[in-house]
Amino acid sequence: MKKYVVIICTVICMLIASGCESSINKTDNKPVPSEFIIKNSVVPEMDKPFGKFKSVEATADKTSQTINYKDIRAVWISYIDLAPMLTGKSEREFTQAFQTACRNVSELGCNTLYIHVRPFGDAVYTSKIFPFSRYITGFAGRQGSFDPLEIMVNIAHSFKLSVHAWINPLRLETQDSFDEYDDKYLIKQWFESSNGYVCPVSGDKHLWLDPGYSEVRKLIADGAAEIAANYAVDGIHYDDYFYPTTDESFDRSCYYSAKTDKPLTQWRLENISLMVKQIYDAVKAVKSDVQVGVSPQGNIENNYIYLYADVKRWAGEPGFIDYICPQIYFGYNNAVKPFLKTMKDWQEIVACDKVTLTVGLAVYKTIGTDEEFVSGEGIIARQIADVVSSDSCKGFSLYSYNSLFSDDPRANRELYSIKEQIKKYK
Repeated sequence: MKKYVVIICTVICMLIASGCESSINKTDNKPVPSEFIIKNSVVPEMDKPFGKFKSVEATADKTSQTINYKDIRAVWISYIDLAPMLTGKSEREFTQAFQTACRNVSELGCNTLYIHVRPFGDAVYTSKIFPFSRYITGFAGRQGSFDPLEIMVNIAHSFKLSVHAWINPLRLETQDSFDEYDDKYLIKQWFESSNGYVCPVSGDKHLWLDPGYSEVRKLIADGAAEIAANYAVDGIHYDDYFYPTTDESFDRSCYYSAKTDKPLTQWRLENISLMVKQIYDAVKAVKSDVQVGVSPQGNIENNYIYLYADVKRWAGEPGFIDYICPQIYFGYNNAVKPFLKTMKDWQEIVACDKVTLTVGLAVYKTIGTDEEFVSGEGIIARQIADVVSSDSCKGFSLYSYNSLFSDDPRANRELYSIKEQIKKYK
């Protein structure tokens, strides 16, 4: 009798599920534009995710293989973290090093990686849009003998880790690197034509893209879509490298040519929002189940004053982002932005029910110069506890990998406390 009851219940559940749509993991089966196709990227079969947190349930669409967790425990792997593993290494050396990194993250109890794949308008992957990163071979624009991103995706997935490809939208390399780039890349052509699309910034050796031009915004969106189309990534992630300066001379020519009545500040805000929207739309057009998220500064006001990032709009309206991960890199006693108050401020602005809030935490400060972080052992574990206990926060992200897995005794003690805290939620 019990056997028949189980069968009947199973059939009923299947019928109900077939009539429902998953809010995240649904694929539209839209054809991928041919200009983005480079190769196929294979995802290994997934077992059940470890720990308490469960992967978003797959729909009936068998082509959907993204791994995205409802409760996020992420680690940022920056280009600084990648360089010792990757630059100038053989495929075997890199594979072994990245396997170790994924094992470390998995054993810590985390489930998501934000991996830097475009730190300076370059590509730590095979791209038709951006030149090869110098962090692959040690030489700007030079192709290596293997594809780092394909290897990273496959290894991370074998550890049940979600992979979000992390890009810096506007920051570019230095002129020395541009001298080495092939002329086929748009950023090289723009630089040499001095058309204003690629700009220098006073006091910064790096060049920058000007988002006031529609061609620049399209390039950035196309680059994000290219990654989503060609790799089995689970998300596209970008951080707070928006406008690099408040100096009016940076985009004076573009502003005047726009012939707008809007003040410069409002015009810049709208340019960044247009870019954010275009990234979202471009990625969703090729793979609708790939998550798109942004990690702005933790100081809400600074996003507006210095970066022209309209975070309230992105978090309050659908169609810009799937998740927002503010870098709340402040201690409890911070005189300007104390941690708990700042987290509450972010909770209040995430008004769209389609946008998830997670919190970025500053592990790197425990081995820095901020006294509250250096002397307050266990501070990151305590912040994790505060984030997890909040109903409106859906996880945390730790910056960065090297800060977590360091030879520094202080870092090791913090790592232990973080690991013990995460164990409580399994």
